[in-house]
Amino acid sequence: MPRGKQKSDEEKLQLIDDQISVEETKKSKIDEKIKALNDQKKAIFDEQQHKKIEVLQEFIDKSGKSPDEIMAILKEKMK
Repeated sequence: MPRGKQKSDEEKLQLIDDQISVEETKKSKIDEKIKALNDQKKAIFDEQQHKKIEVLQEFIDKSGKSPDEIMAILKEKMK
């Protein structure tokens, strides 16, 4: 029993090209979403680092020592 008209090689190639195009579009959208999420992650990380630096600066200010004195103390402790 015949199952219908067989597709030509050109039609098969066109269908595959269409599928590739659809998948590339999906991939492009996913890549954009990943980039946006990475940008959000970086912004949050940068804000965390900024807050840590502020806390460190407050500690240095409260200590009454200069940043150079703090560095010398830290270097001595690391030996």
